[in-house]
Amino acid sequence: MDDFKRKLQNQQVALVSGLLFTCVLLVLSNCYDKKEVLPDFLQGFIAGFQVGIVAALLGFLLFFFFRNLVSLRSPDRLKKLYISETDERKVFIFQKSGSSGMNIITYGLAVGAAVSGNINDTVFFSLLGSCLFVVIVRGTLKIYYKNKF
Repeated sequence: MDDFKRKLQNQQVALVSGLLFTCVLLVLSNCYDKKEVLPDFLQGFIAGFQVGIVAALLGFLLFFFFRNLVSLRSPDRLKKLYISETDERKVFIFQKSGSSGMNIITYGLAVGAAVSGNINDTVFFSLLGSCLFVVIVRGTLKIYYKNKF
C-alpha cells in the first residue's frame, strides 16, 4: 500500500504542474490577438473550442487532484481507490481497447486542434475531425470489449 501511496503523491505533483500549465494556457489564449480574417461564426466556434478544451482539462485535473487528496487522507478511501485501479477486468478491457495509446493520440489531436485554431482554420477542422474519429473508434472498442468480457 505504501507503493500505491507514493504513486498517488507523484500523481499529485504532476496534477499540480498540469493545473499551473492549464492556467498559463488560459491566460495566453485570452491575450493572443488573432487577425480577423475568418467570419464571426468560425472565429467564435474556434474560440469556444479552445476555451472548452482548457475548461475540460482543468475540470479533469481538479477532479483527480481532489480524489487523490481525499484518498491520501483516508485509509478506507485509499483502499477503495487501490482496488478500483487494480481491478483485473478493467485493466484487461483497457489493454484490449488500446486505451493508453488512444489517450495519447486523442489528447495530442485535441491540443493540436486548439493550438492550430490560432493559426489556420483548415488545419483546425482537420485535426478536430481526426480527434472525433479517434474518440468514436475508442468508444466503440470500449463498448465492444465491455460486452464481450
